[in-house]
Amino acid sequence: MPQNDQFIAPSSLHMDIRNPRAGAHEFADEDAAVAHLIATADIDEIVRSIQSAGWIDYEPLIVEQTTNVVLEGNRRLAAIRLMTEPALRSKLNYTLPENAGTNSAPAQVRIRYVANRAEARSFIAFKHINGPAKWDAFAKARYAKEWLDDGADLATVSNAVGDNHSTVLRLVNGLTVLNQAVALGFDRDDITARTFNFSHLYTALSRPNVKNFLKIPEDVGNQLPANPVPPEGTENLQRLMGWLFGQQKLGQEHVVKTQNPDLGKLVRVLAEPRAMTVLDSEKSLRLAFEQVEPPSYRFEETLKATAISAERTLGLLSHFDPSTQAVLMDTTEKLAGTVRVLRNEMRTKMAQDDDL
Repeated sequence: MPQNDQFIAPSSLHMDIRNPRAGAHEFADEDAAVAHLIATADIDEIVRSIQSAGWIDYEPLIVEQTTNVVLEGNRRLAAIRLMTEPALRSKLNYTLPENAGTNSAPAQVRIRYVANRAEARSFIAFKHINGPAKWDAFAKARYAKEWLDDGADLATVSNAVGDNHSTVLRLVNGLTVLNQAVALGFDRDDITARTFNFSHLYTALSRPNVKNFLKIPEDVGNQLPANPVPPEGTENLQRLMGWLFGQQKLGQEHVVKTQNPDLGKLVRVLAEPRAMTVLDSEKSLRLAFEQVEPPSYRFEETLKATAISAERTLGLLSHFDPSTQAVLMDTTEKLAGTVRVLRNEMRTKMAQDDDL
């Protein structure tokens, strides 16, 4: 056992309410952190393991020395607390797994003290960001930003989190802009989108059109400072957050439903004043994008999509049941008529073009 490892009662340790694994979630207290892990981190798995096989001391919990906050090992500590604290189980409405075994939680656990979060980062990054319990993009962004803000260089952080420099910059800069948006009133808990897709924001910020819209200087390759959007761009930042995620209290419905193709369409709309006017008035990305996309392109794409649908329908012809689907014959006749009109009109236009 390493000389700096020691054993301590779990009751002396504290959950990390700043746990990067929690992503966008923030906790008022340790019980809230435990509740989040119950909901998202399969604490039952650890409880069952302890009950059936006993406590397995495979690695120490990493603990900040001055506070006894567990920086690595919060799932294990949460499982122990749930096994040993009936009041906590009652408060969180948690029931211990049945018939898993009779082993008790350990009276002491092995820990390794570190002076601060910075000292723990390399180990945590290796295990979680690159390892079997990977974090989502938001958690990775929080972790990388804290590390950079503490003075680490980009190369060190990039190597530790397993991403190239540009990816880490996109994550960190996305979080910086998000923090400014939150300070201006954006509420992550009030979005109209089903989930908070952080990738929409950090991907958008990599596009010149979006930076121009927010009045952020085009400074490729550098970390953005705090509050990078200048005063003249903050109103546009609030508009952008509404389009990306929505805000229920403000009656803002998000228009980016999927990153592909909706985000790309929004980026192009931002550069076209006519399209922006439509987006603001109609709240429709489809209608706004029609101001950007040439009608000839829409005709081509629609015709191609129609041809593909027709071919797909033809491939399913063997499943047509005349006894129950005879009404579909009327639909087919109308479709045939539409196609004939389309063909004739296209031929007429081509002939007129040849006469010029």
